[in-house]
Amino acid sequence: MSEFITIDTKENLVTTDKIDPLPLFDDTLPLLHQVMPEYEGPLPNSVLTKLAKQLSMTRKLYGGIGLSANQCNVAERMFVIGTDDFEMVCINPKVVGVSEDEAFDKEGCLSFPGLSMRVKRPFTIQVEYQDLDGKVVQQTLDGITARCYLHELDHMNGVVFTDRVGKTALMMAKEKQKKLTKKYQRMKNNGLLFRS
Repeated sequence: MSEFITIDTKENLVTTDKIDPLPLFDDTLPLLHQVMPEYEGPLPNSVLTKLAKQLSMTRKLYGGIGLSANQCNVAERMFVIGTDDFEMVCINPKVVGVSEDEAFDKEGCLSFPGLSMRVKRPFTIQVEYQDLDGKVVQQTLDGITARCYLHELDHMNGVVFTDRVGKTALMMAKEKQKKLTKKYQRMKNNGLLFRS
């Protein structure tokens, strides 16, 4: 799944780098439980441009809709959100307003394979972040996009989604996760799983 892209560096040199997906880590990664510092360097930045491409590739490879740099053991305050229709690269993301309307909905996380829980979040949020060119973007997000943004912003702040549910809900979700993992392993052992 690697590809080649051209990057303009700060010295205005054109280089061609091989871009590969990043390794994805589980919830035992210490960086997941730390606050990521604000990025204070210049934008555009060839390193962050490459990182954004790698995060996007990794997100797609694992079937996620959002992925934070620290989930891949990179200490940058940056994440990507995307579907087949759009993608956002968010550097130094913030929430500047939230709606009073809140909703419970299921969330999963690429750092917690097979774990799914209902988490309560505001339905609509006003956000601010920088894009790869350094432009400050302000917009209103709602529904699944708002939920994903908040989930990834939690990662930037050292919070994981298991922190947002009660002990009983977490215990029940982990039991389901175990059953799914066993079922997956049985199917894999019996040759019933394949990748296209």
